[in-house]
Amino acid sequence: MTVAIGINGFGRIGRSLMRIVGAGPETGLTVAAINDVAPVERLAYALRRDSLRGGFPGTVAARPDYLVVNGRPIRAFNESGPRQIPWSAVGADVVIEATGQFRSGDLARMHITHGGARKVVVSASATDPDAFLVYGANHHTYDPARHDVVSPASCGVNALTVMAKVLLDRFGLRGVSTSVILSAQGWQRVHDATSGTSRDDPRLGRATNESIVPHDHVVGDLVRVVLPRLGEIRYSYYCVPTPIGSLAELSGQAERPLTVEEINSAMAEAAAGSLLGVLAYDPDPTVSIDVKGNPASCLFDPSGTQATADGGLKVRGWFDNEWGFSHRLLDLARLVGGEHPALPLARHAWSVV
Repeated sequence: MTVAIGINGFGRIGRSLMRIVGAGPETGLTVAAINDVAPVERLAYALRRDSLRGGFPGTVAARPDYLVVNGRPIRAFNESGPRQIPWSAVGADVVIEATGQFRSGDLARMHITHGGARKVVVSASATDPDAFLVYGANHHTYDPARHDVVSPASCGVNALTVMAKVLLDRFGLRGVSTSVILSAQGWQRVHDATSGTSRDDPRLGRATNESIVPHDHVVGDLVRVVLPRLGEIRYSYYCVPTPIGSLAELSGQAERPLTVEEINSAMAEAAAGSLLGVLAYDPDPTVSIDVKGNPASCLFDPSGTQATADGGLKVRGWFDNEWGFSHRLLDLARLVGGEHPALPLARHAWSVV
């Protein structure tokens, strides 16, 4: 069975989704339609030429009402909101809401109630979805009878959660603190701005290339929603002026003293086994650009592991914001669309064990 998806919003996430699905039929997915406020000629250009991802590895063309990718016409709508998009007319089973604007459960549900889709996956930390589902951590809790609008939270939440999942299951974990260092975001500005960032914090309107910008994103709260056994979590979140490659760090207290080798071995085993495709492992010393194009939610960096005699620990991992997160969005689309995959879309995880 192939799941037909609709993509609402053709920004960095929407184009990443198209690149992944367009790469080959083994994804088990097809794109039935896209919707964006930009004209289809502009969408075709943006897909062909990407400053961070490079040229599209195939052919892209535009014709009236269609984006033609590798010779296959894909319906292109030009509607301003989910009330007007006729997803059912093109056979879209699952809509990935990737505009960043319709992230509440009620607004996202309009893709179902007005557009005729069966399920919606919101590509952000949604407000009041039916469920937060992080692939590799709690996606098995998906209930098709109750969960029509789901969210995988954010790329940072995914990176932190898969590391926390390994530690929690293997060693117990409490007193958790997290930190996310996030590369430049599409909603940030090149120059200082007083409006248009879609965020309330005035610091988020500051020039992205000039500062490290603190961000009061509730990443720790969402990690706890996905893994409630962790209890209260302290967190910090910063946006930094790098183009691709972000960092997630997690510290806490294990049930017993551990060695660095024990922690790294647990991560390596998970990356090669139960979390293959979701968690990756690379023993080489790494920097942020090394994670570019990695489809995992988290590339674990064993050189950052610390352990103390009283059971304290600290770990870190890298993630490619859009690329890994887009793979998880598509994993969820397959899940809610009826495929119920046992393995993630990115079966190859770059792990070196």
